[in-house]
Amino acid sequence: MFKITKADSIAGFVGQPQGFVAPDHELLSHYCQIESWTADLSTGVFHLGPAARHHHGLAETGDFGLFNLMQCYDPQYRQHVLELYEVAAMSPSSFCFSTTIIHQDRSQVPVMCIGESSNFSDDGGGAINGVFVFPTFRLNGSAQPYAQ
Repeated sequence: MFKITKADSIAGFVGQPQGFVAPDHELLSHYCQIESWTADLSTGVFHLGPAARHHHGLAETGDFGLFNLMQCYDPQYRQHVLELYEVAAMSPSSFCFSTTIIHQDRSQVPVMCIGESSNFSDDGGGAINGVFVFPTFRLNGSAQPYAQ
């Protein structure tokens, strides 16, 4: 799944449906980890929390850019993900994607990303903010996605 939309075409977030009960954080943490991230468009530096750094195989400290994130994603989807980030870096946009992170031991971690870009300035500044969602399970290297 790879989706992007221009910010001016977004209808806005709809209020919660009547009777909706937000999931309990403890229950949610049983199924996935959710962590926010930001990218500074003037420097190209991404700022991730410890869970995202761990799952992406990145060092606990230091700066890194889009290339560092991209190299751990499934090679067949890297170009799609790169295109989403490029569009988001050029104009206010919202996007989402899901792919897998492939570790050196060939285990795979599914990941979903939801983000938006904003605060563009004439000097090339701006930001992309989002969340990564990591299911609390890993796939072994031979796992095949289930599709109907």
